[in-house]
Amino acid sequence: MSYDKDAIAQIITGQWDQVVTRCNSYQIRILHAIKSCRTAALGGELYQCDKCHSTHVCYNSCGNRHCPRCQNTERLRWIEERQAQYLPTKYYHVVFTIPHELNQLCLTHQRIMYAALFKSAWNTLHGFGWNHKYLGAQIGVTIFLHTLGSDMGCHPHIHCIVPGGGVTLNNKWRQAKGNGKYLFPVEQLAKVFRQKYVEAIQKAGVELSLKISKAIYKQPWNVYAKPAFGSKEILIKYLARYTYKTAITHHRISAFDKNKVSFYYTDYRHRNQIKVMTLKSWEFIRRYTMHILPKGFIRIRHYGILHSSWKTKLFPHAKTEKKNFRTIWEHKGMTLDQCPSCKKGKLIFLEIINPTRGPPSSKSYDNQNSN
Repeated sequence: MSYDKDAIAQIITGQWDQVVTRCNSYQIRILHAIKSCRTAALGGELYQCDKCHSTHVCYNSCGNRHCPRCQNTERLRWIEERQAQYLPTKYYHVVFTIPHELNQLCLTHQRIMYAALFKSAWNTLHGFGWNHKYLGAQIGVTIFLHTLGSDMGCHPHIHCIVPGGGVTLNNKWRQAKGNGKYLFPVEQLAKVFRQKYVEAIQKAGVELSLKISKAIYKQPWNVYAKPAFGSKEILIKYLARYTYKTAITHHRISAFDKNKVSFYYTDYRHRNQIKVMTLKSWEFIRRYTMHILPKGFIRIRHYGILHSSWKTKLFPHAKTEKKNFRTIWEHKGMTLDQCPSCKKGKLIFLEIINPTRGPPSSKSYDNQNSN
């Protein structure tokens, strides 16, 4: 099946009158960047093949972290760093979810509610790690924030990747108990997480804490612990799928026009069936903006022995230099300067195309990915 790589940009463009009147300035800037990504609006570079002499334009990327087309390089760079910092032990996957009754608070107080998710998840796992009944050592956790469900609705939850062991006070490695079947008891994790999350909200302000009813506090909170990853390859494959994840990518959009958008989603209530959901175009944009994070908010964080302060101790031979996008993609087998027309020639740089100017009208061009 073929996909329209510009689908989301076209949907945003088709609803732009609604965007500028119904979104805040921060959301407008982000949506403008996404719809302008890899177009003449951002400028680019003009190249010519040294064999067939055809000309090609590589338009600039917007680079916004919410853009579904701009995260591949950063994702691959991040995964390479994780490979170099892999501990030879089993890794566990723990998911913390808050009740859906708190969704509206998350939308109106994103920074506070999401920061509390990180803090309470880490404090919960940190406490269980130092508990000698389970481990008795300093653990490490990589935490990802996801704010959406498969239908693009509000569904804030935290994914935690936890190595199955830790460093004791004597600087020795201690393996987790459970023989790889489990890390910590899920029911106990849920109770402690609930308590710590409510405490974090209470510290944030009286107004927020009053809106969290006793009924929400008393009901069970969901903590899901998946089995340990079987190998380094499986772990990296998982990270490749979930790191730098945006609200939706063009692969999931099955059809769209000015009035409606249809996309694939997973119905978890009916045996994980893949279904198609159709929304009005503005509703699609509205759901998309719900997952725009506050400015500067970090959605992937490392704690404990996976924090940067521990890297030189645990991974003294890990390379620290940051690879550029050319090195990363060439390592993946791509030839970035190959002519897309004749497949034989090499693209030679001619000139920089300034933003909004676009390519010369007298020349043929091919809109290529420049990042």
